[in-house]
Amino acid sequence: MHEDVFDVVIVGGGPAGLSIGSELSARCRVLVLEKGIAGTTDRFWFVPPEVLDEVTRPFSYGGVTRFLTRTYSMNGDDLAWKAKLYDSYPYIKDRELLTHWVGVIRNNGSNVLDNCLYLDHETDDSGVTVTSSLGTFRGRLLIDASGYNSSIIKKYAIDQSEFYWWSVYGAVGEHPDGIGDMQVGDYMMWQTFKDADPGSLADGKPVFEYEILDEKSSYSLILYLCKEKIDLETMKAEYTRIISSEETTKEFHNLKVSSFRYGWYPSGALSQQIAEDRVAFAGDSGCWTTPCGWGMTFILNNYRHFAKGILTCLANGTLDKQGILRASLYRTHDKYEIMMNVIATHFLANATTVELDRFIKLFRIIDPILCEKVFTLKLSKAELMGMLPVILEEFSITELCRIIPAVGVKNLLLEGGYCIEDILLDSIKALFNSDSATEEDDGFDFDDPKRVLNV
Repeated sequence: MHEDVFDVVIVGGGPAGLSIGSELSARCRVLVLEKGIAGTTDRFWFVPPEVLDEVTRPFSYGGVTRFLTRTYSMNGDDLAWKAKLYDSYPYIKDRELLTHWVGVIRNNGSNVLDNCLYLDHETDDSGVTVTSSLGTFRGRLLIDASGYNSSIIKKYAIDQSEFYWWSVYGAVGEHPDGIGDMQVGDYMMWQTFKDADPGSLADGKPVFEYEILDEKSSYSLILYLCKEKIDLETMKAEYTRIISSEETTKEFHNLKVSSFRYGWYPSGALSQQIAEDRVAFAGDSGCWTTPCGWGMTFILNNYRHFAKGILTCLANGTLDKQGILRASLYRTHDKYEIMMNVIATHFLANATTVELDRFIKLFRIIDPILCEKVFTLKLSKAELMGMLPVILEEFSITELCRIIPAVGVKNLLLEGGYCIEDILLDSIKALFNSDSATEEDDGFDFDDPKRVLNV
């Protein structure tokens, strides 16, 4: 065992582990274990500008200024609108930002070990012993930021059965002949093809998306949303087929790839708050994401807040499960927004392409800014109540309950009963023959330590 004793050992040198480590290393001794090379990433992000701070803002550029959808059954009647919530949604200079955080940690006198594979750990009353491919290390606290396939989550048998998984594969590349009719700042947020009908994303059907970075370059991708992760080779083959042979992707047929980007991240159980004695969870390990996969948004909005809570635990010696939960509560929005996001995940996964087309067309009636607000957790109660009648005009309760798994919609809508008219709630209860929710069971309230999950 190495003689050094660290205050915090972090498993994972991605955005969650490095951002939190950069904050903690200013006040205590940190060790980051990264199985590859810390600072590298195979992902690509854009974020709402409000989550950027004085550290991260210099690592942003350009951004999304226009949203589009193109589904095959709309017969070319695309939906497009200028970004309304913000002037733009900046892109992140991903590798530059992560490399910056690596430098901060090392400059603060802490350690980042590359090519160091986490193997196991054991906790006791005074700390945690972490075994890795480069030796055994001792710390007061372990933070699991190892990502979607966390062996630490598996070690504690933490239930992730309610999760859906976004599986993503794409590429950053250049268009030798230019971008055609596309515009810089375009985000094609939902494009489907005829051969995807009548299946749903949950059946393994992909959606094509792209972001236009400048006059000659783009980031294009396919994504899946289902209960199982899609393997890398399957995604690569389907992405290659779509960008090389679909008529509506002709601008991508000659794409010159500069880097491939891919990943898997959880959704459908938004921001699961979990901890064990002397073990905290961050990033994908803790489901730090939203239904459209704004995981980087959640990290940038919470890494300092989370680190501050961990420092409090270290100072007070409250490193048991309850102490970590109390100190590391996330910044979240109101529970009805979270409820809407979880419902959205179920809907996007299980609706057929025809049903998704029907939903997309509703934004010709509903102001498209509400689409941006749903996926940035900014939907107000009044706006939610305004959306419900329009949605229920197009989709019956029975139809919605077929699309959204029964257990999920029952629990979520009962949790959200306080913001739904009594007549609608009564219809839902009758449909499921369920009892009323108890007064104590009042929803996704992360500000109350008694209400966090897995307590």
